[in-house]
Amino acid sequence: MNIRDFLIFILLISHLSICSQDQQRYFEDQFYLGLSYNSLGGKINEFKENKFSYSINYGFIKDLPINKKRNYSFGLGIGLGHNTLNNNLSYSFFNNTSNFNFIENASSVKVNRYNYTELQIPIELRWRNSSYNNYSFWRVYAGVRYSRIISSKYIFDDNITINKTKEFPVNKNQLGVIINIGYNTWNISVYQSIDNFFNYENNPNLSGLKQFRLGFIFYIF
Repeated sequence: MNIRDFLIFILLISHLSICSQDQQRYFEDQFYLGLSYNSLGGKINEFKENKFSYSINYGFIKDLPINKKRNYSFGLGIGLGHNTLNNNLSYSFFNNTSNFNFIENASSVKVNRYNYTELQIPIELRWRNSSYNNYSFWRVYAGVRYSRIISSKYIFDDNITINKTKEFPVNKNQLGVIINIGYNTWNISVYQSIDNFFNYENNPNLSGLKQFRLGFIFYIF
């Protein structure tokens, strides 16, 4: 499924959901857009982050109320995430072996970036103090998010050598904890991965590097 088909799918689900709502049985079905600082945390002394790394996430969440007042619900969604990571960890593929090395003088390197796109499935337990005609309310949405990395690319440029690799050894299946807290449009979003980011089969020194994101998420009805 490409991005265009994915967006058409979201619009169809949203239209059917809105048409089915009435004053007694409203839902908080929502599009979402998240903008976050993206980081890799871990206890590796040599590992340093540089420049700004970001994560852009968007998709749709279906709301499934679990009480009469409808202020508690489950949320089940589908979305996409586009991410970058800038740090001093270089990657190369030689003799059918993946190799990572720490750059001693990272300031001399123009670009050392990991890009990746992921399919996301968030599952949330949701609380809000909303009603049918009240769209400005407090919310706390917490849960887990499964991500499947569907494409990745590594770019290195030190003004002498340019290296572009379509795939790097990442752990394609990622599971993390999410919590989104806020009022009305503005909400703080925190994500902490449970799984190691890199597939470190040939590079055990990278174990423990996990994604952490802090930013904002916007909900659109």
